[in-house]
Amino acid sequence: MGNYPKEIENFHNTILKLMGVVSIESGIDNLEEVNTELLQTSQFSHLPHVAILRTKGGLKNEVLIQFEFSLDNSGDSLRSLEFLAWFIRDSARGGTKIQLRPFALPPVTPNGRQLGTTLKFHIDLFIDGIEETLEPAFKVIEELNKNLNLFIEMYDITVKE
Repeated sequence: MGNYPKEIENFHNTILKLMGVVSIESGIDNLEEVNTELLQTSQFSHLPHVAILRTKGGLKNEVLIQFEFSLDNSGDSLRSLEFLAWFIRDSARGGTKIQLRPFALPPVTPNGRQLGTTLKFHIDLFIDGIEETLEPAFKVIEELNKNLNLFIEMYDITVKE
């Protein structure tokens, strides 16, 4: 999957075991220097624009850890997505700065039609207070993963073998 820190790798593996999830990758963006003008450029198209626009740019010592996952075209994947949507919403209600949102590319490009082939989902995790190390962020991810696994078991969510 890549050279991810163990906390991120573990979260990836938990998401990947859900039925219908076919891929996941992640990245970290320092939001402190991101302003509303930068959001208009294509290199920042993956960022959660509305959340950043509401604060008129990234906050001091704030990072975004973004998990991007893809689903197959099955009923199982929709049930997994619904479960994740609930989990993310519930986590946000509990105080974690997290959201789930769809992401897609333009329907048509100079290279042809791509509608129906680019839909992915982003889990956006905002962590503030990051100064010298990402360790506080890894602790949040570790706790999220622990809770996600707990709820998978508690609600008897079907997973891959």
